[in-house]
Amino acid sequence: MTSKAPLGAALSLAVLAVAWGAIPLFVRNDVPSVGLVGVRVTFGAIALIGAAAAARRLVWPAGRLWRLALSGVLLALHWITFFESIKYATVAVALAVLYLGPIVASLLAGPFLGERVTGRLWIALGVAAGGTLLVVQPWVEVSDGSITVRGIVMAAMSAALLAALLLVGKPVARHLGGLTMAIGELTIASVFLAPATYRALIDFPGYWLEFLVLGAIFTGLAGYVYWETMQRLPLAAVSVIMYLEPASAVVWAAVFLDEVPNLLAWVGVGLVVAGGTIAAQSASTEEAISAPATL
Repeated sequence: MTSKAPLGAALSLAVLAVAWGAIPLFVRNDVPSVGLVGVRVTFGAIALIGAAAAARRLVWPAGRLWRLALSGVLLALHWITFFESIKYATVAVALAVLYLGPIVASLLAGPFLGERVTGRLWIALGVAAGGTLLVVQPWVEVSDGSITVRGIVMAAMSAALLAALLLVGKPVARHLGGLTMAIGELTIASVFLAPATYRALIDFPGYWLEFLVLGAIFTGLAGYVYWETMQRLPLAAVSVIMYLEPASAVVWAAVFLDEVPNLLAWVGVGLVVAGGTIAAQSASTEEAISAPATL
């Protein structure tokens, strides 16, 4: 693999992470968490299947079916628990706990996936994680008494499910390719959540446009880009770059919701960008490229 391939993958993942930071603009509604996730994965699966069929790239997964099915279930449960954590805690606290998941996945990538991570990537991970804490500032939210035990538990469960998804999904994506992986994962998740999806579509007809955008673009297309890039990068690099998601959410909120962050949050955004830059540069060197995943 040439150095340009992982660098290009890192830049694509960074763009995706920034785009995902805008998701809160679409999900601030009364739709139950299970139904919201259901419509996300359903519209995402339909969009990807249609695009793959039109491009004559729709194929049946060649092996690793149980891992693909497990990835779909893990994805659905991860998103459900995250949305639930926001309801019973706050976005800041939920994000602070959730993003422990990539750290755990990075620590386990060595024994489970056979990846060798450089010291430079560990530094980038620490910088990005610290920057994220400055962005979300969970200590401010905790002081107002709005945090519940259920919210913290849901966020912790979401973090654990995210770590498991990263570890289980990366070898599948490497074996099947990003498109087949995304289609299979979203299809499994949509079947798993079909009853909740039906209720959301019936009970909330006014949100169909938001459902379509959230599903087709932010879930279907984004899922393809995510798994296509992940297979080319060490899991630690993926984790660092994805910290751009909560950091960019602050910028999106400032532009569209007039939620202007304080100076400390902007410092955090800068640290996350710095960490992502280090990770992208590391990904372009031969020493940062992961060994073939074997899980």
